[in-house]
Amino acid sequence: MKIQIVLIALLAVVIGGCTKENKTFTLKTIKLNNYLRANLPAQKVYLKVFDDANAAALAETELYASDLSLPATLNVHPSADMTLYKKGYHVELWGDSTGYIASCNIHMDDYKIVFPIDMDVKNDSLNVDIMGGWR
Repeated sequence: MKIQIVLIALLAVVIGGCTKENKTFTLKTIKLNNYLRANLPAQKVYLKVFDDANAAALAETELYASDLSLPATLNVHPSADMTLYKKGYHVELWGDSTGYIASCNIHMDDYKIVFPIDMDVKNDSLNVDIMGGWR
């Protein structure tokens, strides 16, 4: 009898953990892995996160000196809430003296993992990892 109760409880937890549709991913940090630095001066760089449905940035990171080594993990302010499986998010890299540098799309619909902690987002000009948790 105890085994059946434990198995039922375990099954309920597994089934409940697999239903992440319309759940919210809270973005807390972004790790800047790499970007094309060709012909860019030494400057402070930072990242902005956007939802294409909204012109204003959802969040931005702290500044980081471009002449320091990468990867660099940067805190996001404020923490950004992102809906799983929604399209239309992107991250942009900015410099304090050059302005816009590069961007890449965040395809939340690509992440089918139950509890992703670190999601790789990249293209030819920018490579970042977005990190956070579920609520």
